[in-house]
Amino acid sequence: MKALHIGTENKKNSKIKSYPAFDLLRFVLASIVVLEHANFQFLDFMTGSLAVKVFFALSGWLIGGILLRSELSELPKFFFNRSTRIWIPYFVAIVILYSIAFIREGVDFFWVKYLIKDLTFTHHLYLRFPEANYEMPLHGSGNQFWSICVEEIFYLFAPIILLLLPKGKSAGLWLIISITAIYLKSHFGAISLGVLAAIVQNRYEFSHKPSARVLSLLFICISISLLYQSEIIDADFITPIFSIAVVVFLAFPGPRSSVAMFLGGVSYPLYLNHWLGLAFVNGSLKHLGFENLLIQPLIAYVASIFLTVPLYIFIDKFVMAHREKWFSPSLGKRLGVAAYCLLATGIIASTLMDKYGPHGIAL
Repeated sequence: MKALHIGTENKKNSKIKSYPAFDLLRFVLASIVVLEHANFQFLDFMTGSLAVKVFFALSGWLIGGILLRSELSELPKFFFNRSTRIWIPYFVAIVILYSIAFIREGVDFFWVKYLIKDLTFTHHLYLRFPEANYEMPLHGSGNQFWSICVEEIFYLFAPIILLLLPKGKSAGLWLIISITAIYLKSHFGAISLGVLAAIVQNRYEFSHKPSARVLSLLFICISISLLYQSEIIDADFITPIFSIAVVVFLAFPGPRSSVAMFLGGVSYPLYLNHWLGLAFVNGSLKHLGFENLLIQPLIAYVASIFLTVPLYIFIDKFVMAHREKWFSPSLGKRLGVAAYCLLATGIIASTLMDKYGPHGIAL
C-alpha cells in the first residue's frame, strides 16, 4: 500500500510543471494586497483586487493543468491535496482571528454569521458593502478570506466539469464559460481563463515560445492602458484579460530556486494573516504618538512578514512535509464529501441568516 501511494504521488508530480517565476509572482501579489491594506499608495491601476484576480488566473492555470492530466480515479488524491494545502493554514487563520475577536469584542450575531461563512467557504455570498466592513469581526480584518472561498468553490466544481462532462476538457466549452463569467462580472472570469489557457498549453505547449511572450506582453500593456480608462470601459471586463496575460507571460519552465520557493510558500500565510502585523504596528505607533508616518505602511508590511514566517514554518511546511504519510484513498474521498457538504451547509445557513438576521428583518 505504501508503494502504491508513492507511485501515485510520483505520477501526480509529473502533472505539475515547474514554473520558477510563479513563486515570486505569488509573493508579489500577496505583498500588493498587504501593502494596500496598510494604505500604501500604488499606481491607480495596481490594486489588491487586481492582484487577487491574477491569483485566480494562476489557480486556473495550475489546477486546470493538473486536472487535465488526471483521471477520475485520482480525484481522492486531488481533494486530499487541496484540503491539506488550503484548509489547514486557512482554518488556523480563522481560529486566530475569531479567538482574538472573541476576546476583544465578544460574540454577537455577526461574529457567528461570518464564522459560519468562513468555515463553509461562503464568505463572499450575499455580502453588502459598506455594511460588511463594519459587521466583520475586528473591523474586517478577515475580509481577504472571501477569495479563498472563491478558489475553494472552483476546486469543487472544476473536477466535475473537466472529468465528468463529455466535453469538459474542450477549449470551446471553457471559452464559453470564460466569456459568460466575464460578462456577468463573476469572480470566476479570471479562473476560467486560466483553465482555458491551461487547455491550450496542454495541447500546443505554447507558453515557452517567444511569440507567446510577446503576445502576452502586448495584452498586458493594452489592459493597463484600458484600466486607466475605467470611466469608459468597465475594469471588470479588463482585469481577467490582464490577469491571464501576466500568468502566460511568466509561464516559462525551469528549475525553482530555494529562495523563490520560500517566498512563494510564505505568500499564502502572509495573505491570510497579514492583519496581525498591520494591527501590531499601527497600534504600537498610535500608542507612541507616531501615527501616520510616511514609512508606516512599509514598517507594517515588514512586520507582517516576520509575524507570518513562523506560521509558514510550523504549519504550511510541516503539512507539506508530512501529508504523504497521512494520505489514503478513503480519507481523500471523505474530505471531498466534506467539502461539498460544507459548501451546501454554508449556502443554506447564509441564506437563512441574511433572510432572518438583523438586515433581513429590516428588509
